[in-house]
Amino acid sequence: MTTMEWEHLPVPDLTGRTVVMTGASDGLGREAALQLALWGADLVLPVRTRSKGEVVAERITRETGRPGAVRLTHLDLADMASVREGAAGIERLVGPGGIDLLIHVAGLVTRHHEETIDGFERMLAVNALAPLLLTETLLPLVRERVVVVASDAHTFGSIDLGDPHFRRGGWSPGAAYGRSKLTTMLWGRELADRLHARGDGADLQLVHPGWVLTNLQNATGSARLDRLVTEVTRPIAMPARRGASSVLFTATQPLPPGSYIGPDGRGALRGRPTFLRRSATALDRDLAREVTAWAQSEVRSAPS
Repeated sequence: MTTMEWEHLPVPDLTGRTVVMTGASDGLGREAALQLALWGADLVLPVRTRSKGEVVAERITRETGRPGAVRLTHLDLADMASVREGAAGIERLVGPGGIDLLIHVAGLVTRHHEETIDGFERMLAVNALAPLLLTETLLPLVRERVVVVASDAHTFGSIDLGDPHFRRGGWSPGAAYGRSKLTTMLWGRELADRLHARGDGADLQLVHPGWVLTNLQNATGSARLDRLVTEVTRPIAMPARRGASSVLFTATQPLPPGSYIGPDGRGALRGRPTFLRRSATALDRDLAREVTAWAQSEVRSAPS
């Protein structure tokens, strides 16, 4: 637990608990998946690339000595039809026992303006719309908690429901990433309220992992420049194992519904998990309901 930097708390016992987690093929998701399995969780990992998922599953089996700890299913967050198929696959794998923890870690940064097969701006689709669709589809099966990896990048994001996919211009990696994360914060706020009203004990938590050395930052288009960015930021950024700490804390510790957790260091770049402030926009309940309704409409309109 010392690597988690919250050794003052008891080690979670997840024996017999079913955890569904996206983004486990790489980076902090991979490290979080291993730790959850070491704590006894049974993992269902939706992956886009089966071979990468199998590498993670083999590592978890080797380090936990639990051959049945991981089950894989295919899911591509850039394709809403695949998200629906992936959700059906998850339902088959978890069966009547349901899902204890649903954790969204997968994320994307692109260098250029791109649209998915559904016509959605790619970062908005992968970082916000697909997690919403997967959550809404699986929500009747969730018994305890939904954890969504957001970002302090939401503070420089803006919402424009008249042009959410930047078709009239204004796209930049920062603007699009910020919008995707603000959208995530807003639908997370709305769903937290909805789960609280449901009253069955399930909740939603948002988490900002901090600055973590993962493939997410390798978005310059140049392998040489990617290496330079990695080396320059290495003194600031956390390794993936440490970066997973806030996600694991948020997934396993008692928290008020709808909390926003992240590192306690300067700029929330690194440190121990703590409660973070979110922007005033991210706290706007009326906007949260409006954005959630829009996002639900968008994913419903995507071809099956």
